[in-house]
Amino acid sequence: MNELVKVPRSTKLIYSMSGIGRDMMYALYANFLLVFLTDAVGVSDLELVAIGTIIALARVWDAINDPMMGVIVDNTKSRYGKFKPWILIGAISSAIIFFLLFQDLGLSGTAFLVVFGILYVLSGMTFTMNDISYWSMYPSFSSDPKEREQIGSLARIFASLGMFLVIALVPIIYSNYGGGRKAAFSLIALVICIIFVISQVVLFVFLKQPKNKLAEVKQQNTKLKDMIKIIGKNDQLMVIIVAIFLFNVGYFITTALGIYFFNYDFNKFGGFEFTLFSAILAISQLTALISFPILMKKMSRKKLFTLSVGLILVGYVIFMSVGYVLPMSMLFIGIAGLLLFSGQGFIQVLVLVMLADTIEYGHWKLGTRNESIVFAINPFVTKLATAVQTIVVAITLAASGLNRNVIEPLTELSENSPTPLSTEAARAFISANVTDSMLLGLRTSMIVLPLILIVLSYLIYRWKYRIDSKFFHEITTDLANRINQE
Repeated sequence: MNELVKVPRSTKLIYSMSGIGRDMMYALYANFLLVFLTDAVGVSDLELVAIGTIIALARVWDAINDPMMGVIVDNTKSRYGKFKPWILIGAISSAIIFFLLFQDLGLSGTAFLVVFGILYVLSGMTFTMNDISYWSMYPSFSSDPKEREQIGSLARIFASLGMFLVIALVPIIYSNYGGGRKAAFSLIALVICIIFVISQVVLFVFLKQPKNKLAEVKQQNTKLKDMIKIIGKNDQLMVIIVAIFLFNVGYFITTALGIYFFNYDFNKFGGFEFTLFSAILAISQLTALISFPILMKKMSRKKLFTLSVGLILVGYVIFMSVGYVLPMSMLFIGIAGLLLFSGQGFIQVLVLVMLADTIEYGHWKLGTRNESIVFAINPFVTKLATAVQTIVVAITLAASGLNRNVIEPLTELSENSPTPLSTEAARAFISANVTDSMLLGLRTSMIVLPLILIVLSYLIYRWKYRIDSKFFHEITTDLANRINQE
């Protein structure tokens, strides 16, 4: 059947490989913007909480803006299709804003917060153009579940490579760069933004989109007021929204606090340990993503989701035990990371293919096909989750006393030192000023809270999501029959 068209290998590779640059930039933005502000610029507890509030509010607006952007993309008609123009426009504009966010503009107080707020809001709105267009393009290639699983897995592999490069190298560079932390972040941001733009230009110029009968069905332009109906009446999409929101909040809190754990709990500031942990992250996620299509031949998606959550839970239990029940060593931290990130790698792809399936489900149920609106849900949920994560991280660092008693004084000491502060001196300072109560607060937010949220996420998915392979086959067959009759 034409709607189950096979996607050329060149299309799969060009599309997937362009994800390296995208995730390099997003990984820097999502994981190190707060680190740049606390460890390079230096902010007070009050400023830290204000920044967290600005980020959270901007993320809420950005999340609301995502489905609106999905409507715009779905209604776009151009010689390059509806996805490519926004991919390129979003890449260039967001790269400029992201670069500015990692500069010390010499502002302080209200002026600093106002300029930061404006830049942060613009960063989300511009990246949304690229993000929604990029991810909503892939389900339009084919309605064959196997093809989607392969493309989704391959795209996540390259995206994970980009993320790994940033997470592994940035801490080493900014901790040891001779020109200081501010200059290090400025240089890092410039290089990554250039790589991002080049990768999206390559996609724009060289990617050839296959013909998919179901995706090319003609329909009237989607109105903004129809967006709520398209999302609200797609009950399976709503299940994914709630389940993945809870999962992402938990997982994002863990990853955002990870660098603080290694710097101040494990006391390996500027060391190789976080890079080693990042390598474990990359290996476990890549192994999961590569093995995903193989496992899909042997088990259902629900069974793989259950297995993935089980791996994550065991990983969290081991992580929490390190330093209390188990020795504080890279061996046990590495085992915890291996289990945690393997499970998360599987769930990354499962979310993509399940979201893609809700496109046909919505088309079948409501009579309209809206790839961009449906795939706007992924960044929508991600940004809402990031808003919650940012508030939790900011409150954790401020309420535990870690920021005002350790991080801020260490940043001032580094900035006022006539020579770059050595790793040994930084670790000695941390050891002398950190307390058990600070570390317990950090560990509770990083592990216990996420554990609760991920269990809730799994229960909702397990009880309410019902699109399996048999049901999906019935949906696509019925849709094909309708189109042929028309």
